Amino acid sequence: MSAAVTDIAATDDDRIMPFAVEKADVRGRIVRLGPLVDDILSRHDYPQPVSALLGEALALTALLGSALKFDGIFSLQTKSDGPVSALIADYVSHARSGGGTLRGYAIYDKDCDFGDVDSSFRALIGAGHFAMTIDQGKQMDRYQGIVALDGDSLAACAQAYFQTSEQIPTAIHLAVGELFERPQGRAAPAAAGAWRAGGLLIQYLPKSRLDLPPDAEFDEPEDWRRSRMLMETATDLELTDPAIAPEKLLYQLFHEDGVRVFEPQSLKFGCRCSRLRLENVLRQYSRETLSELVENGKISANCEFCNADYQFDMDALVSR
Repeated sequence: MSAAVTDIAATDDDRIMPFAVEKADVRGRIVRLGPLVDDILSRHDYPQPVSALLGEALALTALLGSALKFDGIFSLQTKSDGPVSALIADYVSHARSGGGTLRGYAIYDKDCDFGDVDSSFRALIGAGHFAMTIDQGKQMDRYQGIVALDGDSLAACAQAYFQTSEQIPTAIHLAVGELFERPQGRAAPAAAGAWRAGGLLIQYLPKSRLDLPPDAEFDEPEDWRRSRMLMETATDLELTDPAIAPEKLLYQLFHEDGVRVFEPQSLKFGCRCSRLRLENVLRQYSRETLSELVENGKISANCEFCNADYQFDMDALVSR
C-alpha cells in the first residue's frame, strides 16, 4: 500500500486504457481509480487493511472486466477462512457505448483487531479459492474459472489462473493507497486521505502461440521477459499518483519497444440494487416467513455493495 502527499488535480482518474507493446507482441491495460474507489470504500467503515484489499480487487476487476467485447458482467470473488473471508467485485460492460460500471464489497471478521494482525495478504485472506465469472445474459451459459488462493497477493492468484487455465503468460501489478492533500500555505498534510487504486496488466499474445496445443510448455522469450521486468519497475506510487498520466507512465516503461495506446474507457460506480427489485424478491415469501424478518414493525434490508438501507411494511408486501 502506498501513501502520498500532493496537490490533488487529477484528470485521468476512473478510466482504463488499453495499449500494445508492438515489438514485443504484448497487449495490456492500465487502470487508474480515484473518486470511484474512494466512493466505494467510503460507503463502509472498513478497517484500513480491508479497504486496501478491496481496492486491489476493484482494480483487478476493472482490468479483467474491461476486456469483454460484449455487454455482460464480469465478477470476481474470493472465499477463504482468514479475517477477510470474502472479496466481491463486479464490472458491467457497456460495449456499445464504451466503458463500464464497477462495484464491490468485503466480508470480514468485525471482532478482529486488525491493528494487531499481520497485514500481509496471506494472513488476512487465509486459505480458500478465487473465482472469476463471466455472465453474458440469460440466453448464454455462464463461464467460471476457479483457482486456489495460493499466491502471496491477489495479482499472483490471478496470474496463476491465466497460466494454468488459459495458458496465457500474464503479469499484473496492483496498487492501493491513500492520497493526502496538502492545503495551500500549510506544512502539514490534511488528516484524512482519499483512497486511490491503480493496476497494470500485460499479456504475451504472439500469433505463434495461437497454434500451440493447450498443454504446450512455455519457453519464455526475451521480449516477454524484458516487458515483464520493465512492468515490475513501476512503483505503487506511479500507478496511483494523479500527477502522472497513464500515457506518460506507459511511455516511460515501454517506449523502446514502441508502445501504442488506444481509446480509454470510462468507469463509473454502478449498483444494481433498487427498492422495487428488493420488494419483488420479498413478495415471493409467505406471510409466515416474512413475519420472522420483522423488527420494530418493519422489514429492513441492506445492500452490501452501496450500503443503502431499505424498509418495507409487511402488510403492504402481502396485500398485493
